[in-house]
Amino acid sequence: MYINKIYSKKFIWPALIIFFVLFLLPSLLGFYYSLTNWNAMSDKVKFIGLANFKEIFGDASNFIFIKNTLMYAFFTTILKVTIGLALALMLNEGIKSKGLLRTIYFLPIIISNLIVGLMFQQVLHPVHGILNTGLRSIGLGGLTQAWLENPNIVMWSTIGVEVWKSAGFVMIIFLAGLQTVSKETLEASEIDGANYWNKLTKIIIPSISPSILINTLLSIISGLKVFDVIFALTNGGPGRSSEVINITVFNHFSMGNYGYSTALGVVMFIFLAIISIGIITLFTRKDADS
Repeated sequence: MYINKIYSKKFIWPALIIFFVLFLLPSLLGFYYSLTNWNAMSDKVKFIGLANFKEIFGDASNFIFIKNTLMYAFFTTILKVTIGLALALMLNEGIKSKGLLRTIYFLPIIISNLIVGLMFQQVLHPVHGILNTGLRSIGLGGLTQAWLENPNIVMWSTIGVEVWKSAGFVMIIFLAGLQTVSKETLEASEIDGANYWNKLTKIIIPSISPSILINTLLSIISGLKVFDVIFALTNGGPGRSSEVINITVFNHFSMGNYGYSTALGVVMFIFLAIISIGIITLFTRKDADS
């Protein structure tokens, strides 16, 4: 037993060293550089405290990318979880070709985000795009829009693209969770006269709460970290109407404002930490109360 403990510690140390060098140390350095004036114009890195963060939150124009990021994360999460759950419930039943349909819905997630962005540039083109052309062909030309050029709807267009791409992945996680629902409990509830809504709200959803938590967390993290899809679709435009945190980080890093862009990354990390901890706490309390 003692020998096994010694060997287990020897196996742990290499993993801890790799984690420290590749993950923990860069994160700590990132926090440090966010408190400096590190930039491409000077060879000296000077400690300036919270000046970068004061500049971020003191500039009213910066709130547009914070608003866009939070809006994108919130609505993509709601839509992906809702649509993914609906698809999972539908394809968990004994319908024909459910295996094929599962594959079709899941396929978009394996496509590169940059490819998806470039593809939807053509789909959403205001003149030659497939969407507007299709609307005109069925007599709904009044619904055509400049989907990626109208500042009022561009964020909704990017949200729609993300939901199209990722809803199938959410569906797969829900399908795995649905396999844990007790069939005996469902059959007993039917005998007692429960309708589908009662079974869904009283049995199915509580049983798959771990899957709901996983999907919610993954969707929020993905939404707050979004970059490549929006970069390929709009590059943050028109103007700054679809700019999100990571695009701002990229732009400032490209201009050589390394300390400022690192501070923006720290702000995103804080958002992620607060929201993730809040969601985990909420679900934990619900499980404890039930």
